[in-house]
Amino acid sequence: MTTSDSTPAAAVLVAIDIAKVRNEVLIEAPGHKRRRRLLVLNTRC
Repeated sequence: MTTSDSTPAAAVLVAIDIAKVRNEVLIEAPGHKRRRRLLVLNTRC
């Protein structure tokens, strides 16, 4: 039998899409209606 764990209501959710040219990050914070989207370029320093 498997157990089910749900995400707490006050959790910050982060999704990261990894690609060759740029990475996209989506952040959803509790209590905010809008999500924050960030683009991070894949470049070497």
